[in-house]
Amino acid sequence: MRRKEIEDMLYGRFAPLVKSEGAELLDVEIASENRETYLRVAIYHPEGVTLDLCAAVQKVLSDDLDQDDPMPGSYTLEVSSPGLERTLKRPKEFEVFKGQLVKVTLFKAIDGKKSFEGKLLGLAGGDGDTPEQVVIDAGETTLAFDRKTVGSVRLVYQPRAQEEGGGRNER
Repeated sequence: MRRKEIEDMLYGRFAPLVKSEGAELLDVEIASENRETYLRVAIYHPEGVTLDLCAAVQKVLSDDLDQDDPMPGSYTLEVSSPGLERTLKRPKEFEVFKGQLVKVTLFKAIDGKKSFEGKLLGLAGGDGDTPEQVVIDAGETTLAFDRKTVGSVRLVYQPRAQEEGGGRNER
């Protein structure tokens, strides 16, 4: 099996397991770095992804992989939050991060511009008659880009407004 096929197969297999731990599966990625292979799993929880949640999901996935492992060779299983400036790939990510500020970068410029920022409204179309589109609210206008013309859609980190009288987060 090819890498993408394994990722897609594991995504379908892992989604209910991650859900059983109270989280949402966002992505499964096989990556090679410095002759090491990593199976990276990104999860989401509306109240944040904790270390305990990552550990619980890692255990469930590891147990599942011990039963039937489609990965050739040795690898490291990593479970993490999606990250502050994650590149959105799967439809589930566009659903989960609806309303968040994103930067859409196109393969080719439109009117001399290749990147656009706005609030993510989601994906539209893709029903056979119309191409799938990434839709954002760019303030005064709603923009829709055919998915095939989009190089990337990335979350834009926005620091939370600091509490009055604080200056830094107290824990």
